[in-house]
Amino acid sequence: MVVASLKAPFGPPLTETDKVEVTLTIDAGAEDAEVKAREKRDGLRRGRILRLTEEALEQGGVLTQEDLARALRVHARTIRRDVQVLKAEGHLVHTRGRLKGVGRGQTHKVRIIELLLDREGYDKIARWMHHSPQAIKRYVSIFWRVVVLHRQGTPVEEIAFLTQTSVRLVKEYLAVYEAAMGVPRRREKLEEELARVSARQKPSCEEGKKGAVRG
Repeated sequence: MVVASLKAPFGPPLTETDKVEVTLTIDAGAEDAEVKAREKRDGLRRGRILRLTEEALEQGGVLTQEDLARALRVHARTIRRDVQVLKAEGHLVHTRGRLKGVGRGQTHKVRIIELLLDREGYDKIARWMHHSPQAIKRYVSIFWRVVVLHRQGTPVEEIAFLTQTSVRLVKEYLAVYEAAMGVPRRREKLEEELARVSARQKPSCEEGKKGAVRG
C-alpha cells in the first residue's frame, strides 16, 4: 500500500506529499479469528487499526483514516468512531491527522512492554490491545531478544536484521530497557525474565558444544 511518508510536511495536499510503500497485515489468520471470537467484529477491527498504524510507522509511513477505511473495507465514519473508542480506552491512534498536531507519541508495542514490566498478564494486555495473547507474546519475545543482543554488544542495525524488525523499533525497545533499569520494580521484573531467557538458551548452547566435541 502506498501512503504518506512520515517525514512529509503537513502543508501540501496529500496528492503532492512524498509517499512510501508499506506492507500491512490486514488479516493475521488464526490470531485475528481468536480476537473476533472474543470481541466480535468491532473489537477485531479496532485491533487491526492499532496493528496497521503501527506497521506503517515502522516502515516510515503514516496512514490516514481514509487509508484505514480502504484497507478494512468500511466507511470512514466507522474508522472515526473506532478511533474515538480507542482514544477513550487510552490508546494513541497514530494516523496522519493525529500526528500533525501532537507528534508521534508512544507506540503500542512500547506500551505492551511497559505493561508487562508492571507485571500485567498477557490476557489482560491482549484484551486492552484487541490482540490475541499469542501476538502479545510474539512482541514480548522480540523485546527480550533485542535486549539480549544489546547486552552482547550487538549494533542496532544488526539487531534489527537478526530480529527481522525495524531499526526504529529496536531503538524504541532499547529506550524502554534503559528507562526500566532506572525503575526498581521494572528492573526486577526485567532481570527475572532475562534470567528465564538465559536458562532456556543454555541447554541448547551446551548441546551444541557437546556435538562439537563428538564431531
